[in-house]
Amino acid sequence: MTWDAASLLLGLTQTALALAIAPLLLGVAKRVKARLGYRTGAPLLQPYRDLAKWWRKTPVESEASSAVTAWAPAAVVAAIVTATLLVPLVGERPLLGGSGDFLVVVGLLAGARFLMALLALDAGSAFGGMGSSREVAIAALVEPALLLALAVAAVAVGSTDLAVIAGAGVARGLAWLTPSLLLGAAAFALAAVAETGHEPFDNPDTHLELTMVHEGMLLEASGPRLAMLAYAAQLRLVVVASLFAAAFFPFGMTVALTPLSVAVALAAAVAKLLAAAVALALLDAGLAKLRILALPGLLGFASTLAVIGLAARLWLPA
Repeated sequence: MTWDAASLLLGLTQTALALAIAPLLLGVAKRVKARLGYRTGAPLLQPYRDLAKWWRKTPVESEASSAVTAWAPAAVVAAIVTATLLVPLVGERPLLGGSGDFLVVVGLLAGARFLMALLALDAGSAFGGMGSSREVAIAALVEPALLLALAVAAVAVGSTDLAVIAGAGVARGLAWLTPSLLLGAAAFALAAVAETGHEPFDNPDTHLELTMVHEGMLLEASGPRLAMLAYAAQLRLVVVASLFAAAFFPFGMTVALTPLSVAVALAAAVAKLLAAAVALALLDAGLAKLRILALPGLLGFASTLAVIGLAARLWLPA
């Protein structure tokens, strides 16, 4: 796949937007949640300050930790950043377009989760083991739901390439939103909430031992390693939201590389990401965390929705 200067610039712009806006989405979510609780909340830029503060601190390691603790945080960030480069957001063609499809993106997210679980276990603490076991148990149900939901869009165009899927959605307009695709979108949305660690699957603001999942894996991290893991979690939201937008609601992405179209596409991309952050904040403020034994039923429902959408796409008229 060849690149021209305009396409390369657009890909770099899209990547810069995704990498830069990730902490802001967390700030928006926390501010919305605070407002709904009649509190002022932290400044929108507080996540950036937290990352800078953690980066300056000296890390503290468990005596039981091995070399995994040293390299795993960087590997987690590398996996999430690579996934970011494969997902369209502003234009149909991401920076690594043609180098992987949504199977690779979901695989990279799963690989990052595995590395985080391994890192939590490496510290030898009970909380790390508990958090990682819960995270892996939930992931075993989330990843099939994500893949089945994305398969609905893939079958609609005959390709698993996200650039092809997004391009088809932009070209077809509202005709892209068939009943089968909407079922796939609903399934993906349910799985995405679990993937990003929000209510009712997880409470991102708690450290209570009976409820924490993702936070349990971060308790032993400190200094730059904590900064990298926190940033990876923030960037995961960007990847998942971009994946949802590219597969199911690609409207607003630019095809023509003109200044006006690129500006409109950038505004649309920012609006989609902010909408995802606000939606997750509303869920956190309005829902209570489900018992962990109730989560398989909800995630199974997401997979069922995706299978129904896939069957409808395969066997019913489009």
